[in-house]
Amino acid sequence: MAAIRIATLARRVILQLLADRRTLALILIVPILVLTIAGALIRLEPQGVRVAVVLDDTGVTLSVGSRGAVNLGERLVAGLSGLNAHLAIERMEPDTAAALLEAGEIDAIVRLPADFSAQAVRTRSLTIPVVYEGSNPAVARLLGPLLTRAAIQAIASLSVIDTESVPEIVLDATYRYGSAEFDQLDYLAPVLIGLFVFMFVFILTCVSFLRERLAGTLERLQATAIRHYEIILGYMLGFAVFALVQALVILLFTIYGLRVHTVGSLATVFVVELLLALLAVNLGVFLSTFARNEFQVVQFVPLVVLLTAFLSGALWPIEAMPVWLKPLAWLMPLTYANFALRDVMIKGFGLVDIGPYLLALAGFAVLFVLIASLVIRRQAVS
Repeated sequence: MAAIRIATLARRVILQLLADRRTLALILIVPILVLTIAGALIRLEPQGVRVAVVLDDTGVTLSVGSRGAVNLGERLVAGLSGLNAHLAIERMEPDTAAALLEAGEIDAIVRLPADFSAQAVRTRSLTIPVVYEGSNPAVARLLGPLLTRAAIQAIASLSVIDTESVPEIVLDATYRYGSAEFDQLDYLAPVLIGLFVFMFVFILTCVSFLRERLAGTLERLQATAIRHYEIILGYMLGFAVFALVQALVILLFTIYGLRVHTVGSLATVFVVELLLALLAVNLGVFLSTFARNEFQVVQFVPLVVLLTAFLSGALWPIEAMPVWLKPLAWLMPLTYANFALRDVMIKGFGLVDIGPYLLALAGFAVLFVLIASLVIRRQAVS
């Protein structure tokens, strides 16, 4: 009967899976682990935007019969402070604000000159100079409308200005890094480049090295005089050729196909991709030694790729993560690649500037080579 044959085949599949402890662990544990970390990150409270205000405005004395001395700069800052709970306004000296902006510790500087109020009364408009740090596009989207709203409230409260017409508000925005031409894709491109290179190279290497093991090629190599680390390096170089071609395709299509803006050198971006691809190759070789079939390799994808994407600062800033997740974030190689790619593509940094990130990526690559060599040696002994 067909039902009996179907049930028999289903029973065989179930028993095979129940006998495979690694597959059961991947099926039961990985979803819980990924969902736990994703849930903790998705529930993160929005982090405040830190804005420095350099208030040089000396105010203006209005004509007789009006309100006397008025300081629009003071009114603007007071109104801005209460518009959004996630906006932190701090008054600073010019040198202090510039140093913090350079260090990336503040998101923007609003500098109100000495004649700010006088110009507003004379021209019936406000020109507000803003300097954005530029690495986070969400800052301009948040701060711009709030500045406009606070300025309208400040200037419309003066009796010498026609309150029936909306005053002209001009945001004179400049960017320390990037520019106003950068859109959301320009800021996401460094993250996407790193993630795609890591993910595709890792999957390619995992599956290919597993096939080498299942075909018996690895066992035959171990029976020769070749050393274990030579096996790993040989496979690494072989896979690396295709990994680098893939990395180059991803980079060129992102820049020229999607027309993503970049400030830094493409050669520097490719160097970061090179190290990331080699690292992904070594990680793929290492983890594939724990897989007995391609199904288990597929189970590694959410464990490695999703957790790496969640914890690398690609979707959520590391400083906003829970305390127990921050150490894990700095153990993710993609974290260093993301920082390096952002610094090159958005800030225009060179190889020397991103040197610490490159050393970290190289260190991870070497570490995975050594670990994979040890694992293969133990498998050969056992």
